[in-house]
Amino acid sequence: MDRGAGDAAGRDKAGGAIGVDLDGLNSLAVRTAEALKVDDAVALSTRIAESMVRFADNSATVANRVDEAELTVYLAKAGRRAIASTSNLSPAAVKSFVKELYASMRGLPEAEYAPLPDAGTRFSQSGGVDKKLEGAEEILPELAKAAIDSSLAAGGERSAGAISAWKATVAILTTSGAKGADSRTAITLNIRSFGEGDASGHGLSCSSTLRGFDPEEAGRRAGEGARGMRQAAEPEAGKYEVLLGPTVASNLIETVAGAASAFSVDAGTSCLAGKLGEEVAAPSFNLTDHGVIEGGFGGRAFDDEGSRTRATKIIDGGVLRGYLHNLTTAKKWRSETTGNAGLIAPHPWNLEVGSGDSSYEEMVKEMKRGIVLTSNWYTRFNNYRTGEFSTVPRDGAYLVEGGKVVGPLKGMRAGDDQQRLLSSVRLLSKEREWVQWWEVDTPTLCPWILVDGVSITRAYG
Repeated sequence: MDRGAGDAAGRDKAGGAIGVDLDGLNSLAVRTAEALKVDDAVALSTRIAESMVRFADNSATVANRVDEAELTVYLAKAGRRAIASTSNLSPAAVKSFVKELYASMRGLPEAEYAPLPDAGTRFSQSGGVDKKLEGAEEILPELAKAAIDSSLAAGGERSAGAISAWKATVAILTTSGAKGADSRTAITLNIRSFGEGDASGHGLSCSSTLRGFDPEEAGRRAGEGARGMRQAAEPEAGKYEVLLGPTVASNLIETVAGAASAFSVDAGTSCLAGKLGEEVAAPSFNLTDHGVIEGGFGGRAFDDEGSRTRATKIIDGGVLRGYLHNLTTAKKWRSETTGNAGLIAPHPWNLEVGSGDSSYEEMVKEMKRGIVLTSNWYTRFNNYRTGEFSTVPRDGAYLVEGGKVVGPLKGMRAGDDQQRLLSSVRLLSKEREWVQWWEVDTPTLCPWILVDGVSITRAYG
């Protein structure tokens, strides 16, 4: 990443990106690359305007706004490829950046890759912007207060967290003629509430629009968790039925989508390698990636190579239907791009887990001896190839016996492997929620998921 010296053109002294012409940046970068006689070039320029309020001990502590722009350039010449990004956006700096990137390719080995398609596509804005979120810095303190007050009313004693709203615009230009821009808005809230002793609860709300945002509900869940986790006990080690809340399930589902990247398969780090057309999950389980979906905020109309994004079924009826591809992996697999580039590695945009026909209450009643998990962190893999992982539940975990919640649990670790977990899915809820937070990078529309036979151990000792 080239951070350069001095102020970049169109940037204010605070590092903002006021007045940056994304199309102009791309045009300058591609013209410079074409003058160097490259085979292919892609310029992706991004502007992100984000407002954030952090709070602790029930009061706002930090409020800031960041307005940044960045240019990413990809070059290909005679089987050699290079990619890099810069935030030094003056015309002279952009030209120098492209030339230096080109020069760096001389020492690189040749590798097979697929050239950009001859016919470029023109993309127009796809309507992913809520204008009410573009100036949201004025209302964020009020929304944070609504979450805090809701948490207090539900039994939390003190709360901490962050609320942020942003608009991201990405523009693309390629030497093959792909051109366009796409913008998205989003607002997210994460709140942790604390109570007696080490009792804690977690709540979140994520939306692409202000209308779909619910800080009171997030605060209520956090407060109820803090109240409900008083006098929590450590569980007995063993196998349990586990009801995964959308927050936990999304974290685990995102790793499955990562394993569906053809790059991961080729690199030998995917538990889904060699399983196309095979059952890898329960028949009720469906997983789809969307470049653009109503309510989603992680995608756009085009991928990093200028291919049109689309809906890609990863798992359908429990069967692995396909991998995520860019042009190069698609050529190797004798397939076609799924519009998921990543110039190096294909990746998901917005994940959707299919819904079921159960309510939360019905799912709890189905559990003979189980645990409800509402939040987790520190998911780590023992073996990427086999999909063996462990994760640490926190902020609301409850023992269920005979279909009833009987008490809170703490100090545990859950372990399994990805395919066994998917194959043991028993029930999915009718209701689904969008999830994105520091443990879930890819926005995921996810239900509650009831699975069998998860290993639970004590976190320590």
